[in-house]
Amino acid sequence: NMAVKKVEFYSTNSVKGRAIGEPKTAYEKNLVPIDILEEATKDHRIRGKIWHWCKAACDNGVDAEKIYDMVMAIKFDLGLKLLTDRELHYCLLPPDTRTDVAIKIFVETNRSSATVRMFDIVVAVAQGKYYEDLRKRILRFQNSTPVIAHYFDRDEQKMIPQVGEWLLKVACLKVRKVSGQEYKDGLAPKEGNYRNALHGLFEGGRNCGLERFEKLQKDLKAALDIAGQHGGATRRTLPGWPPVHVIAALQDDLRAIGRPAWRGTANQLISAYLWRSFLTDRYQSQANDRLHDDFRGLRKCLKGIKTSGSYPSHELPPIFDSKDHPIPTTSDLDIKNPLQWIGRGRLGPAIAAVAMQKTPKDWVLGDRLDANTIRDLEDRRKLDRHHIFSNDFLGDHFGKKEIDHGLNGVLLSKEGNLSLGRKAPDVYLKKILDQPQGPSEEVLRDRVESHLVPYDALMSQGSPKSRYKRFIRERAKLITVEIKRLVKP
Repeated sequence: NMAVKKVEFYSTNSVKGRAIGEPKTAYEKNLVPIDILEEATKDHRIRGKIWHWCKAACDNGVDAEKIYDMVMAIKFDLGLKLLTDRELHYCLLPPDTRTDVAIKIFVETNRSSATVRMFDIVVAVAQGKYYEDLRKRILRFQNSTPVIAHYFDRDEQKMIPQVGEWLLKVACLKVRKVSGQEYKDGLAPKEGNYRNALHGLFEGGRNCGLERFEKLQKDLKAALDIAGQHGGATRRTLPGWPPVHVIAALQDDLRAIGRPAWRGTANQLISAYLWRSFLTDRYQSQANDRLHDDFRGLRKCLKGIKTSGSYPSHELPPIFDSKDHPIPTTSDLDIKNPLQWIGRGRLGPAIAAVAMQKTPKDWVLGDRLDANTIRDLEDRRKLDRHHIFSNDFLGDHFGKKEIDHGLNGVLLSKEGNLSLGRKAPDVYLKKILDQPQGPSEEVLRDRVESHLVPYDALMSQGSPKSRYKRFIRERAKLITVEIKRLVKP
């Protein structure tokens, strides 16, 4: 008798996978390949893959007949259970789905050798059940919304699932009803909830779904505009994605607040939330569950603002608990504590964003580095991460981690950065002052300090070691004062 114990996978590229591709070897190891179970008949007179495998696996016809009978029993008595017990992603299509549509869905979800993602499955469900091509809709959205290009991959095949998953995460938070099931504050933005999010979008019919999808796209643009105003103008300068999901999902609640003064209160709350998400460890783990909790708390506060213009402080979401999620202090930014360079880690990009939200000025050119300018420079590969104290100046006194400290960097245009060279700060700043038609020292000081950089510390004299320590200490104070202002709801 033959009993099925379990189903195992062996890659055909592995030594073992190639070996058990031989029927005799597989049979010796008590293995039967699933792909031979595809025969659709119980008629023993019609023998196909199963019989040929059994015959090749055994030394004589009698044994082959016995194994054949047992494999056929597996197929028709256990086959369904055997296959449904496996963890297989599937797309359940309506009974009236046309053959050509079903084939197209299958092809669309298997266009490359990459693993089929949950997004691909949702695309298939959308086309099969709601007759909607999400890929084409996302592509049209990208083509009509230039800001998208600054946050997602430029390659179309990579961009579409990136934007699609982002939209599905927001749809999870915004879903309120699926097949009669009510969700007061949506669902956690997890892959397992993507299909419910899709069904929630199309609750009430296809037209309702397309209208909601258009809203989602507008919400994404609004959230990215807010991120740009808060120092995250591009994918490389954005410290983190989770708060952008939340802010997009809250757009309906924000639009519902009519009075300008109350809307200002709401915007301040959202701004403080965004900065806390950038600057604390709140989303370092369990991000999807935590942002769902914060989303619920923020919605409650926004409802209070809509009704009375305020909210009780005890209703603030968990991210505002400074004991559990402390705000960086001056000592946290000390030179002894490794703080990663701009564009790396969590806190480094957040510190850069704190400076960039003030729309500082380029030190050499004097141009305002607002979100649009940053995006344009990044597009043209003309945005540089400038070491305020250069490697050449500090190399004999500090290690790489200390030189690449997050406070030792500002964003400047490549043109401006290259003109500074690798000299000491006071030397390259004097060079700017000595240029024909160069700025006055008052103007230069304003440009430097617009980045929350202490001008006097750069112009001071002394050993590289003492000057750099003074600079880090004084800039840490400037940054933390600004942080305290930004995180206050």
